[in-house]
Amino acid sequence: MPVNRKRNHFFAIRLSDSEQSLFKQKQTASGLSKTDYFVKMLKGSVIKVYSFNDSLSTLYNELRKIGVNLNQIAYYANAGYFPQAEQEIRNIYSIYVTVMEKLKSFLDRPMINARVINITESEKT
Repeated sequence: MPVNRKRNHFFAIRLSDSEQSLFKQKQTASGLSKTDYFVKMLKGSVIKVYSFNDSLSTLYNELRKIGVNLNQIAYYANAGYFPQAEQEIRNIYSIYVTVMEKLKSFLDRPMINARVINITESEKT
């Protein structure tokens, strides 16, 4: 950290006992002052913010339908109706693959109204 850097602003936060303990544990292990540790943590962080909008409700409903189908498969298997269970598995497989691809895409790249914040020191100058 630069020695001559002016710190003109005071910043206070509230933490639970466990959060404060965790902060203190990590800060102590780093060997840095609280301020230097916080600034280093701030500059090195990446924050993903997910927005659950209308387009995601479709994905949610598709996941629920898969859950209903899985319950049906479990019923058939437990009742000894193995051919029906096998057919249901075949029926939902392509739906499952499609939904999992959509879910992975969402988690990898947040959808509309979401943003990933990753500001490095070099981007500020």
